Amino acid sequence: MDIDKKKLDCPVCNHEARYYNKLKEVTLYYCNHCQHRFTDVESIQNKETYSQDYFEEKHSNWFAHPNFQLFDYIFDRIKSTGLSNPSVLDAGCGNGDLLKYLHQRSSNIKLTGIDYHKNSSEEGINFLCGDILHTQFNEQYDLVISLAVIEHVLDVQAYILRLNELCKNKGLVITMTINDSSLVYGVARTMYNFGMKTPMERLYDKHHLNHFSKNSFACLHKKNSLDIIEKPFTQWPMQSVDFPKNNVLMKIIYKLALVVLFASEKLLGKSILQTITARKKRLPNPS
Repeated sequence: MDIDKKKLDCPVCNHEARYYNKLKEVTLYYCNHCQHRFTDVESIQNKETYSQDYFEEKHSNWFAHPNFQLFDYIFDRIKSTGLSNPSVLDAGCGNGDLLKYLHQRSSNIKLTGIDYHKNSSEEGINFLCGDILHTQFNEQYDLVISLAVIEHVLDVQAYILRLNELCKNKGLVITMTINDSSLVYGVARTMYNFGMKTPMERLYDKHHLNHFSKNSFACLHKKNSLDIIEKPFTQWPMQSVDFPKNNVLMKIIYKLALVVLFASEKLLGKSILQTITARKKRLPNPS
């Protein structure tokens, strides 16, 4: 059997997925049942290692321009719990921007972050270096947050279950990822069909293994004992987009195109990002 057209099951709903496309770096599959696109990991020649270069070079704009609209929403959600000293875990905290922001807004929040990226000690923040799936935790948290991480994860079922495990009973899990149902992704796929491959190659690159539709993202939460209570609208900050650095003309063209697409999405109530706030249904034993 052609390795690019082998049978794979959808990592979200477990239905059989079909071969979708072979791009420069990856081979994509698509699930008709939940509209989920994902990468066949065996098609990746050089897997992402998430070295310091990933944070400081490849995605410098993303980490230099945090999404304060989303941060404000999260802070309001923390306040809405009514807890005097709520505990928060940021899974895949990157440089710790969200945690630093929350500490500036309130010193009464107990803050913990974990990431492959090693962070320096900060007053009021407990930074851990490691993999959340295999790190031993001695407590559960009132809120467990994961922003722009799950699309990088191979086993999304194990990941969302781990977020659930680390959340207290009736606590909140807030997850954000890219939106494969968005106008930006749809336009990129259409452009690819007309020979303009770069936008799609950039959106479906090797470090994003899972591309959630609105349906597949909701399905993943529901399957793992999380009651969805809100889907807030937040947009990707334009300043955080990493445009091509070696071609000034293409950078200008891409930026103008995104301005139009982002404005159109706002009018339509859509976004390239999607966020789900969910409440935990039950209390698994933490491991």
